[in-house]
Amino acid sequence: MNAAPPRQVFAETSNRATRAASLGLAAVVVCFAMFSIISAYTTRTQVDRAQRSASLIETYQSAIAVFRTEETFALEYLLDPRPEKAARLEDAGADLAEAVSEITAQGGQEDAKLARELLALHDRYLVASERLLGAMGAGDQVEARRIDDTESHPVFLEMQYLLTSAADERLADNQAALAELAVTARWTLILAPVVFAIGFVLLIVLWRILERYHRATSETYREIEQLSRLRGEFVSIVSHEFRTPLTGVVGFSEMMRDEDLTLPEMKEYAGDINKDARRLTNLINDMLDLDVMESGRLKMQLAPVDLNRIAADAATQFRSSAADHPIALRLAEGLPMLEGESDRLTQVVANLLSNAIKYSPNGGAIELRTQSEGSLVTLTVRDHGIGIPAEQLESIFDRYSRVEETTTANVKGVGLGLAIVSHLVRLHRGKVWATSEAGEGSVFHVQLHARPA
Repeated sequence: MNAAPPRQVFAETSNRATRAASLGLAAVVVCFAMFSIISAYTTRTQVDRAQRSASLIETYQSAIAVFRTEETFALEYLLDPRPEKAARLEDAGADLAEAVSEITAQGGQEDAKLARELLALHDRYLVASERLLGAMGAGDQVEARRIDDTESHPVFLEMQYLLTSAADERLADNQAALAELAVTARWTLILAPVVFAIGFVLLIVLWRILERYHRATSETYREIEQLSRLRGEFVSIVSHEFRTPLTGVVGFSEMMRDEDLTLPEMKEYAGDINKDARRLTNLINDMLDLDVMESGRLKMQLAPVDLNRIAADAATQFRSSAADHPIALRLAEGLPMLEGESDRLTQVVANLLSNAIKYSPNGGAIELRTQSEGSLVTLTVRDHGIGIPAEQLESIFDRYSRVEETTTANVKGVGLGLAIVSHLVRLHRGKVWATSEAGEGSVFHVQLHARPA
């Protein structure tokens, strides 16, 4: 038997090597494709789960906020059963039903079941409340107390327990989703170099693709983590800010209900309840205003505005409630008129003055100045308070942002005032910024365009 020529053997060997290399390359491509598809699908699924969970948590928090609002209106109505109070209570009940329906729309079967239970309990609560009000109107305090102890209050507590327990469970689900997402990202980083090491050229090409994918995944994870952190801070701050006035409302109302008080004492306690209720109302209004602004639904009614008059009126209002902070006016003569909405610009000045007072817990003068240069009008508010660290100057206009040092200064608020200022100034085609040194006070600058002549 004759042996095969060397060239033919080499060609056959080369073909086999080429086929093997092609098959190996195809296998590498398939493995990489499978790896990429599985990783992307798993991560996307977990991100979607985390986002849905975060959205559902926000829905629960909204329902809790509406629930507490209805509680406040119910207390107001029991103390003062006027028709307008009844209308507000009825609107709050409708808002709660809408919030519970939103839970059904965004959640699963368990959430839908919970929503039905809450609506049924809410109907029982309304019936018990009407009976309680009837007994109070008839002067039957014994029957009123019995209804409150055995019907109204237990149903209210059950509603509160169901809603808060479900919110806690959804928060745990969200944390579990984030943990799974972290594990997926970690394993992706471990396995990726093994897959890419199979071929240098393919490694370079596919590494660039994975790097872009990894950056997108990391950014998504960072945003979810930041959202979770901000939500936690928001719940903590707002819960505290709601709990403080509610404690006063409940305490004083119980004293008015259970103790024999003189008329002056009743008026004093009613005044305290009114003050706490107004504080709650202002907080809710700020949250609603900011939501309207951020969604682009705020419509401006522009007209000629005198900034000097707004500044002077705001200073007069704050002087009566902040005796430790004398307000000095430095208003430029002949200041050009602005094109804007007077109420919203008043809100800007009031928020800046309120911020200056809050962040000057030890008192000190506040200076309110206006000046013009060309077509620009500038308002500055200077305080001598705790100041703002340089690294926080860019973030103080964000929603729920507060200076870290205020923990020891016992500064109240949820960090909405400056965010509202920023949105309103932008709506007036202006800009706002702050300059400060920690411990030396702060200066806030608002720059607006003068009205065309």
